[in-house]
Amino acid sequence: MKTLTVTEAVRNLAALLKRAIAGEEIGIRTDDTVVVLRPLHLKAPEALLPREALRRLQSNARLSSSEAENYLREVHAERIAAEKRSA
Repeated sequence: MKTLTVTEAVRNLAALLKRAIAGEEIGIRTDDTVVVLRPLHLKAPEALLPREALRRLQSNARLSSSEAENYLREVHAERIAAEKRSA
């Protein structure tokens, strides 16, 4: 692994990014710490049914019960309206 100072890394950032994307690990040293520059491969988010997405939001305490109920009412109303438009 090649290790550079922050100044060296800033000067050559575009080239270092290309090398890291190609699979090379690049270390950037600051004080007594080395940070490794490497690509992070993100997987595509999984498709969730609305009900499962709602359960996950509730389990992570991002949605209260009353907010969940309001959301379900809105989704239900939107579906009924869409059905009426397509009929």
